[in-house]
Amino acid sequence: MSLVFSRTVLGLSLLALFTYTLLVGLDMPFRASMLPVLASSLALPLTALALFVEYKKENQKSSQADESSGDLAVSQSEVSVDAFRRVRYFFIWFACLLASAHLLGFLIGLPLMVLIYLLANREPYRLSIFLSFMVLMILYWGFQKGLVLPLPEGVLTTMLFGG
Repeated sequence: MSLVFSRTVLGLSLLALFTYTLLVGLDMPFRASMLPVLASSLALPLTALALFVEYKKENQKSSQADESSGDLAVSQSEVSVDAFRRVRYFFIWFACLLASAHLLGFLIGLPLMVLIYLLANREPYRLSIFLSFMVLMILYWGFQKGLVLPLPEGVLTTMLFGG
C-alpha cells in the first residue's frame, strides 16, 4: 500500500468521523453538544485543508520526480537512526507532559510544558509566554468554565494547597 493512498484513506476516514460527530452532536441537548460540535466544527475544515495540501504536494512531487536525477537519495540506515532519535525525543517529552499534569495538575502542568518545549526549541520568549498563556486560557475558560469539565488537580498542588 502506498503512503499517498494510506494518507488519503486516513483523511477521508477522519472527515467521515468528524461529520458523524457533528451531526450526532447537533441532536444532543445544548450543554452535552458543546464539545462534539466545537471539536468537529474545528476539525472538519482542518482535515479538509490537510487533504488538499497533501494532494497538491503529491502533484508537485510527481512532476519533480520526472526531472530529478536521484542524487540526493538517503540510505535506510540514515533514516532509521534519525527516526529513532525523533521517536525517543517525542516519548521523553510526552512522559514529562504526563508527569507534570499528574504532579502539578492540568492547569499548571500543560502550560508549563508548552513553555519549556518552546523555549527548548529556541522560540522567542514573548511568543513562548504568549502561547503558554493561551493554553492556560483555553484550558480554564474553554474546558473548566465553558464546558464545565473539571480538570484533574495535581498530586503536589493538592498536597501543598489542599483539594
